[in-house]
Amino acid sequence: MKKHAVQWLVPFLKYGVGFGLLAYVIYKYWGPQNGGPGIGQLLQGPIAYEWLIAAALLLATTTGIQLYRWYLLVRALDLPTSVRNAYRLGLVGVYYNTFFPGSVGGDLLKAYFIAKAHPERKTRAVASVIADRAMGLFGLILFVAVSGSIAWALGDARITNNADLQRIVTITAGIASGSIVGFLALGLLPTRRVDRFAARLKWVPKIGTSLAEMWYAVWMYRQRLKVVVLGVCISAVAHCALVLSFHCASRVFPPNDPAAEPASLSEHFVIAPIGFIVQAIPISPGGVGVGEAAFAWLYKISDRPEMLGVVARLSLRLVEWLLGIIGYIVFLRMRAEVVEVQHEMEEEQDQETASKEQGKAEVK
Repeated sequence: MKKHAVQWLVPFLKYGVGFGLLAYVIYKYWGPQNGGPGIGQLLQGPIAYEWLIAAALLLATTTGIQLYRWYLLVRALDLPTSVRNAYRLGLVGVYYNTFFPGSVGGDLLKAYFIAKAHPERKTRAVASVIADRAMGLFGLILFVAVSGSIAWALGDARITNNADLQRIVTITAGIASGSIVGFLALGLLPTRRVDRFAARLKWVPKIGTSLAEMWYAVWMYRQRLKVVVLGVCISAVAHCALVLSFHCASRVFPPNDPAAEPASLSEHFVIAPIGFIVQAIPISPGGVGVGEAAFAWLYKISDRPEMLGVVARLSLRLVEWLLGIIGYIVFLRMRAEVVEVQHEMEEEQDQETASKEQGKAEVK
């Protein structure tokens, strides 16, 4: 009874936190801001549908590229699947990740589907989705470092005159460089040390198993360097489309005040990926509320009206929800399969929890 109560309570709290934060952000910027328009005034103004359509097309392109990247990562581990299967599972994953904050995420669901026909390869299937997420995160960091450095070197005034944006570019460049060096250095480790380190990670409370799986995922793909390089290149194209999508979304509700202008494209190439990284923190379903707050802050350090960042994120979120609904339609077509796999996932998680508790009891 207690376990089921927790399963219901955690998602409920995440919904509450997300939509509570969203309501606070909208309330804060609803009225006029420092002499400029508020969210309420912008929403009552004209809608630039051409920008909204462009944002939708670019976001759909981004999603399609990202799903194809996952397909390549799955095939790199010798897991049999088709492009069609990867896309339908990917869309179901988009539906889950957009609307559900529960423990059974869309990414894990995809892994179990892939491994269903080959249970002995479940670790590889999980590794593919972990690697896909990690590659996406690294791609965002690298994208900020490269695009920001180029804009900075070319003397873009919005970058050269803003110490906060320069700091973001510098930090991301350091993280990207360190990640590349560390990843390449993994090739020097013998297998026994890899296994030994994974065994130590499993002892970390609550997240030990996940950390060990992530470690093995990184190790597996280190042995397939060409696939990783191709994946990073694909990620660069996807992130470019994603930033352009957000840039278009920032123009959907144009302010009447010429002094209140959205961020420029060069600024968005620096701040937008940071906003997407922040909202990826699993606090609320689809990062609702978190993303709006993040972009308000990013617009602030860019010396732009904060409410424009909130409205831009809300405009793009409408498109994300539309993609989530498309994923829901795909989910309905394969509902029986999804429910069956979801039950298997929950049963396995329960068994792992019981095993850990038994191990702790034996130690005591």
